[in-house]
Order: sequence, then C-alpha cells, then structure tokens
Amino acid sequence: MAIFNRDGRMIIPLRERNRRAVRANENKVRYIISEAFCPSGCSIIDKEHEINGFPGLRLKFKRDGEEGEFVISAIEGDFEKIVLCGRLFEGVRDDLFCPHCGAEFKKLVNCNCKNDAEMVVIGLTPELNYNDAITFCNVTGCSNGAFIKSGEAIRHVRLAHGF
Repeated sequence: MAIFNRDGRMIIPLRERNRRAVRANENKVRYIISEAFCPSGCSIIDKEHEINGFPGLRLKFKRDGEEGEFVISAIEGDFEKIVLCGRLFEGVRDDLFCPHCGAEFKKLVNCNCKNDAEMVVIGLTPELNYNDAITFCNVTGCSNGAFIKSGEAIRHVRLAHGF
C-alpha cells in the first residue's frame, strides 16, 4: 500500500482514522453524575430508574397541551432516556421542571439547534453554582441533548462569540 500519491502528498486512510477515533472515544473516561439538584435544592437523582447501570436524573416537562416526566442517563455523552409519562417528540422544545417542587430549570445559553432552544442547567450541589453544574439542550434529539459540564459550555460560547 502506497504512503504517498504521485504528487508526493501523504495518503491518510480515512476509514482507519475514523476507526481509531471511535476506539479512542470508547476508551475515554466518562463523567458520571452521582448528585444533581433543581434550582431549589431538591435531589433529582432517581434510584428507581437506572440507565446503563446508574441511577438517572428525573425531570418534569411541559409544553402546550402536554406534560410528563422522564429520566435521562447520568453518564456523560449518553443520550438514553426513559419516558415515565407523557410523550416526547423529536425536534420539539420542552420547558423543564423539578419533578418534586416544580421549580423551572434555569437557562445557561441559547442552543443553536432552533430559535427557541435553550441549554438548561442542573446543579451538582444543592445551591446552584454555574461552575459546578451540567447543561443540556431542552429540544428532544438535539446533538447537545446529552449533558456536558456547564463550564465547558461557557468556554465554548465565549470562544465562538469572541468574549
């Protein structure tokens, strides 16, 4: 197999490069949420509903004519969820609330997937601290739908907008 083409440029087999990237991501250590709180300080960890071996994060959702509850995975980058009641629809934005006290989760920044999409914040301590929190998009199916650390989201927004 040739390493260089006729012009002297190196040939990089993309298929193998993609396989290596997938293997590297599979071996990456993922952040697992063990404590999560609503803006009022209620724990939203749901020990009754595990996803991939870990208790999930329970949320209430509302939109015109529909409300319900679901549990999202506590594993970084995992999009799995369990819908407990109500219906979620791909591409639809929902307002998110604490299933215990009804407090609405706060917005960190807008998401670029839709005009009204928002990255909502879940605190990792009972008193909300944006530097010790996670965030994800409130539009079902958005690529930002699996949580990321809010500090990373803030840095990304600052870099993207030149702050």
